[in-house]
Amino acid sequence: MQGQDLYLEVFVNGQPKNLIARFTDLGDGVLSADAEELRNSGILPDAVVASGEVRLDQIPGLGWRLIEPEQTIRFIVPEELLAPHVVAAAAPDPLDEREQAPAVDRGFGLVLNYGLNFEHWRPRHGETAATATGSFDARLFVPWGTLNHGFVLAKDGAGGHEMRRLDSYWRSDFPGRAIQVQLGDVVTRGPGWSRPVRLGGLTVERNFGLRPDLVTLPLPYFEGSAALPSTVEVFSDTIRSYAAEVPAGPFRIDDLPLSGGAGLARVVLRDVTGRETQVDMPFLVSEELLRAGMMDFAISAGRPRLGIGSETDRYADRTFGAATLRAGVTDGLTLLAHAEGGDNLAMAGLGATFRIAHRGTATLSFAQSRTRDRNGSLMDLSTELSLGRMRLSGRIMATQGDFTDIAALSADPDLAEPVLPDFPRHLAQLSLSMPVGVGSTANLFLSDLRHADDWYETSFGASYSTRVWGDSSLTLTALAQRGIRDDAVLSAQLHIPLSRRRDISTSFEHRRGGWRQHVSASGRSEKRIPGWNWRLQADRNDHSSLAARAAHDSSLGRVELAGRLSADGRGMGLRLDGAIVVAGGGVFMSRRIDDAFAVVDAGAPGVEVSAENRPVGRTGPGGKLLVPDLRAYEANKVSIDPANLPLDAVVGATHQTVRPAHRAGTTIDFGVEASARAAIVGLVDAQGQPLEVGGGVALNGNDGELLVGFDGEVFATGLKARNEIRVTYPNGRSCTAGFDYVDEPGSLTEMRGVPCL
Repeated sequence: MQGQDLYLEVFVNGQPKNLIARFTDLGDGVLSADAEELRNSGILPDAVVASGEVRLDQIPGLGWRLIEPEQTIRFIVPEELLAPHVVAAAAPDPLDEREQAPAVDRGFGLVLNYGLNFEHWRPRHGETAATATGSFDARLFVPWGTLNHGFVLAKDGAGGHEMRRLDSYWRSDFPGRAIQVQLGDVVTRGPGWSRPVRLGGLTVERNFGLRPDLVTLPLPYFEGSAALPSTVEVFSDTIRSYAAEVPAGPFRIDDLPLSGGAGLARVVLRDVTGRETQVDMPFLVSEELLRAGMMDFAISAGRPRLGIGSETDRYADRTFGAATLRAGVTDGLTLLAHAEGGDNLAMAGLGATFRIAHRGTATLSFAQSRTRDRNGSLMDLSTELSLGRMRLSGRIMATQGDFTDIAALSADPDLAEPVLPDFPRHLAQLSLSMPVGVGSTANLFLSDLRHADDWYETSFGASYSTRVWGDSSLTLTALAQRGIRDDAVLSAQLHIPLSRRRDISTSFEHRRGGWRQHVSASGRSEKRIPGWNWRLQADRNDHSSLAARAAHDSSLGRVELAGRLSADGRGMGLRLDGAIVVAGGGVFMSRRIDDAFAVVDAGAPGVEVSAENRPVGRTGPGGKLLVPDLRAYEANKVSIDPANLPLDAVVGATHQTVRPAHRAGTTIDFGVEASARAAIVGLVDAQGQPLEVGGGVALNGNDGELLVGFDGEVFATGLKARNEIRVTYPNGRSCTAGFDYVDEPGSLTEMRGVPCL
């Protein structure tokens, strides 16, 4: 009937598309369809219309046959009209689908990382000195964020100890939007030509680390066509990076997971008959670029912090702000903007990072600054290129007038040797790396730095590294420096591995008219934790010295003992590193925790716990274990081995996946009931025969999911001293049994021949 809508299963060139599309009967055998539905079916109607309804007979070269009894439509499509089959090798950008962001497991707790140093030095002439210092990193984490406070304990001028504060701040994160907010001590960020400044204030910034599932960089894609259903494999440096199945016809694979930098990948197409085709594909993956539509930003405001960790630690009186923005316009062009302002300062800059074919990237930026008495401008150009087997990186920065920023206006005047506050007039840097033969690399580097007061420093150098004697390596370096300090350096370094865990190294260096020789030997145990490592070192220059150290790493922390003997005297030192954690209903000693962790509750002592299928320890007397070194915001698989649980324990699960927040922890409860008051009850009828399988069981009046199993057995938990079981069958037959129970911890009680009448 003319104008009637038909919902038909679609076949293209004999292959089912596994979808049903709407078509409209226009009469006289003519059909129309929505252009987008045709695209989803694998047919390109773009030659006629880009959207809306399109008549099938107006698409050149398209043939079809309508089979109404089967409610199907079979298309004959030439290759130029086939839409490519698109395969996404990585997850699409889900920032616009925030409800799909993986949930983060959050908890409550306290963490105190500590590093304690004890040193004893006996000089050849003078008084013996003994010192004790410490560095601490404390944080309180709750589901809404983390409060961080760092401080050190150091000797004061009177021979006692004083506490000096480092960073103190509150941080909250919002993974769905990949945004974090930090209040307190913050550090500004911006493009390469900007200088970070420590402020006491507020920062709101995008942090892609909150969303490991995001693809933020433009990744390569591959387009091809298969005559038959095929397998596509992508290799980079002989390592298979990706594999997928594609149907016959054109296809495209987006977001190939290739390593960073410029290179050449090999794509292998193998069809069902075994015929193989290989294609070499140049690619570029650069962290300097953002994929189209992605945006990165940071906004900070506050008062500069001066003299951190010193006696003059304070905040400046003036308030400043800084903002930076990067936006991916296309996969080959990223725009950037940066601005700083505040009391007597206005500075802004614009720039762009663009792709240079498959060779690399270049970034060009311009900036202007203005104060009440100084104006200036800046130009910065940097590039990273791959020229065949050579790698080239370079940078040129130049300023005119008095270009200034927050760092210059807030430089600490109380520092004895302040860092030069002003921007250099000229900065040029060049680095070239190239392979020379097999296992050898040569490097050239040049740097020229000049300031307005004729202060300059120019250096030029070259290095050569090669393999010798199997896995041993030799590095030769030459460096010449002119300017504020003239110097020439010649050095040779030789590294010899004695085994998989032992090695020695030696070096000779000539600089400032003298020679320096160094030789060292080091080793480590097969296991890292728990494990040992040691190092012996001898140096000879104006004064010879001999040093040794040994360290032991365990789940409780790190202990390191060191000694040094020289012409000036001799000394000994002891360092203790670790953490104290209050979380998950317990107090734990651990090695340092700088990322995420979890407290595992296995319900019983001595249960082996694994993270990512690697054993990390056994639960303590309380049935708990702290598992450090988890990856924040990523999926971490943690499991327990139930073999060491008591026989009467009931296990809720043996593995779980958690996503803890950065510098915070969570609790993993495996739902183990160590003493579940459980028993196997064998029910029999009046004739002493086991009850039939499948009867529904109500224990002590509670209807649950229990059923009568083989041999009339029922596994019952939560038993009392006196218990009653009622069994009901679908045909209406029922019976009741009563029995007494005595708990025997560590064993599973079995009761046979319990009559059910």
